Amino acid sequence: MMRGATGTVMKAISKRRSHRQQWRIFECIAMILLDGTLIAAAFSLAYYVRFYILGNSSLVKAIHNNLNGNSLPNAGSFKLTPLSSFAPLEIGIVIGLIAIFTLRGLYNIRLTGTWFRQIITIASSATTGLAILITYFFVFQPPSSSRLIVPFVWAMAIAILSVGRLIVSAAMGMLYRLGLGETRLLVVGSGRLGKIIMQHIAANPNLGYSIVGFLHDMNEPPSDFGRFKMLGTLEDLGLVIRSMQVDEVIIALPSHLHEQSIRSVRLCERFGASFKLVPDLYELSLSRIDMETVEGIPLLAIKQVSLNSFQRLITRLVDISLSVLIIILGSPLWLCIALVIRLSSSGEVIYKQTRIGWNGRPFKVYKFRSMYKNADHVLAALWTKNEAQGPLFKMKEDPRITPIGKFLRRTSFDEFPQLINVIKGDMSLVGPRPPLPHEVAQYEEWQKGRLAIKPGMTGLWQVRGRSDISFDEGVLMDLYYIENWSLRLYFQILLRTIPAVLFSRGAY
Repeated sequence: MMRGATGTVMKAISKRRSHRQQWRIFECIAMILLDGTLIAAAFSLAYYVRFYILGNSSLVKAIHNNLNGNSLPNAGSFKLTPLSSFAPLEIGIVIGLIAIFTLRGLYNIRLTGTWFRQIITIASSATTGLAILITYFFVFQPPSSSRLIVPFVWAMAIAILSVGRLIVSAAMGMLYRLGLGETRLLVVGSGRLGKIIMQHIAANPNLGYSIVGFLHDMNEPPSDFGRFKMLGTLEDLGLVIRSMQVDEVIIALPSHLHEQSIRSVRLCERFGASFKLVPDLYELSLSRIDMETVEGIPLLAIKQVSLNSFQRLITRLVDISLSVLIIILGSPLWLCIALVIRLSSSGEVIYKQTRIGWNGRPFKVYKFRSMYKNADHVLAALWTKNEAQGPLFKMKEDPRITPIGKFLRRTSFDEFPQLINVIKGDMSLVGPRPPLPHEVAQYEEWQKGRLAIKPGMTGLWQVRGRSDISFDEGVLMDLYYIENWSLRLYFQILLRTIPAVLFSRGAY
């Protein structure tokens, strides 16, 4: 009976895998046809720009005369060449670019979540094609007036293909968000590495992955990790692949479990699940790893990290500039909020509270008051109704919050007086949220790492879910930001804060 049930499950897995392979082939063919169509469209647009928009341009005439060896001012007068005469060149460019795209691995890149990488590949491939065409014209010197159209085709192809890939990526992302065509993913490993992998994948649903859960590696007491379910231990890998119909496995085990990693790979091969290995290099940030090869031998180096003086100066200038700008532009709104708070309940308008900042230094944080007066005194009586994990206290229906306070918290307007903290230098616009002293007193040693930089008004924790995310998940996100700090990540979080605030994700 068990053998029959197992056979049925394996047939279902095999059928699902076959469908995925067929879909991958269809996707590749569809993208080749789409790219061919877009390149042809780029050629037509380049022809229109060259002959109809810039045909009589003195600059184009000068370049045309130089290419054809004409030195007289009136030589090489404008002559409209029909588009049909460029058909051989157009076909050659379409076939040539698709061939270069294939050789450069463009059709092996995932369509979602990799737009920038796709654009780099498209631009470099188009530039290679341009160089080949220029070399051809220079060596063989064909009697043609088509040379000047080539740079126009190069520019148009990059622009149109980039926009096309962006549209395809957005469309595929929407399908994935609706649950169509998702890849069922299992993470092997419950350590910090595995948890970070799950967080990043869950935060990017447009990648098309659906995390079914993770397997515990026995380095700590077994339990779920926030929204991620523990499905068993490493010994249960084969059973979980079959029962959960897993498409792909990410193996994120610590280095001392090397043999278990090898065993997991073999089980994935046996049950037909694709897999990826995440190296555990003493828990170093993977973005700090620089790899090169010497005669095929991989050599790993660790990039020096952290904020240098120039980076600190840039972030400080951005912090101050944006804070002053928001305070000035939003002053009418802030005055209205202050007036409503004053009229709706007794107590001060600006609430001051001691928080812990950079390297454990206490400071006073400013907020619009969103609770009734003396709300801190009744906290102990409400602690049994706490809905958060760890040292945090969260209640969706907290009776201490005033009616206007609910609006302020949902819109995050209550936190805008913290711009004063940013200007004073106690906080940054981006960073871990400043904890309360009694929260820090309950921190485990690894959690204290979030105090290594200035606290911020927003951060990865806030843009990825805020109150919907467990405390341990949030701390890992803060540590990831600290270990992977860059100006690019800083500005990415600032930009992603806008939709997070507008749609009130995880706010209460």
